[in-house]
Amino acid sequence: MQKYEYYFIFRFLSGKSVYLSFNYLMEKTVNNKIIRGDTKAFDALFRMFYSRLVGFANSYLRDRDVAENIVQDAFLLLWERRETLSPDSNIKAWLLTVVKNNILNYIERLKRQTKIESIYAERINRELELRLFSLRDCDPEYIFSEEVAEIIRKALNSLPERCREVITMSRFDELSNKEIAEKLNITVKGVEYHITNALKKLRLELKDYLMFLFFFV
Repeated sequence: MQKYEYYFIFRFLSGKSVYLSFNYLMEKTVNNKIIRGDTKAFDALFRMFYSRLVGFANSYLRDRDVAENIVQDAFLLLWERRETLSPDSNIKAWLLTVVKNNILNYIERLKRQTKIESIYAERINRELELRLFSLRDCDPEYIFSEEVAEIIRKALNSLPERCREVITMSRFDELSNKEIAEKLNITVKGVEYHITNALKKLRLELKDYLMFLFFFV
């Protein structure tokens, strides 16, 4: 599997051009620093994953304030329990697991609190059940697996060449729309069109993988 495929997953999870996930020794170093109470390493991890985890939580909760509280609680728990982790721990998956469980608990409470009083109640309840089913089926370790990388690679390869080229430059290389336009000799509006079109096609291609959709923001 090519290196950029792993970077694609990490890029959408982190939102930054960081190659930490590809360097096992470096990741162990960061884990060790957090375990020892290094606040700078913890702050870097927070800035790297916070917005993506909030996006993931919000896709199920539809309430950004609650999503942010849940993610903040997950990071707080990580800090409180840091000494129980090992240098080989997958902190990304650990955080996503905590967020996932907290979402499940919240939606379960929401279900209990919801009183069936309108003609829309059955539809609302079905939607909650669907979200619960999808989330229970979400395996944080699986999200970081080679199989997921292959699924996303196929989704990328399904794009028209220019769409794939533009989304790669935007998400992989973190170029601005203006920079992409200059490199490809097209208008900024053209870049925006290709990005919008690419994201629309990717969401359609990954419609059966709800847990992956928060990568494409």
